[in-house]
Amino acid sequence: MVTLMRLAPYRRHLIITEFVALAALIGSMYLFAQMAKQGEVVSPGLWLIPIISSFLVISGFCGNLYIRWVESIGQTEEQASGGKPVQRVFIYLLIASLYIIWFMAVVQAWSSHQALSASS
Repeated sequence: MVTLMRLAPYRRHLIITEFVALAALIGSMYLFAQMAKQGEVVSPGLWLIPIISSFLVISGFCGNLYIRWVESIGQTEEQASGGKPVQRVFIYLLIASLYIIWFMAVVQAWSSHQALSASS
């Protein structure tokens, strides 16, 4: 017998947020490429678009990951033997590492932008 998994009510909102933010991120990268072709310097205010968009993409992904692997797990034999706490720790570490990598990438991009602005 196949049982249908009931989705969390906010999962749809997470998916919509994730993909709208992804479209904004791709659009901002296209805008930055066009500005670079014209020799224009990207203002610091425009950097907020890809920073916020990438944060929302990662947040939507992490939210859906959490829902899929922690919140929506049915009762299985692995859970009865203690599989769920290990799975929770793994997911939390994965989510924390994604945010740390995102933060390091933002800092690296910002510092390279500042170095380019200073040399111009």
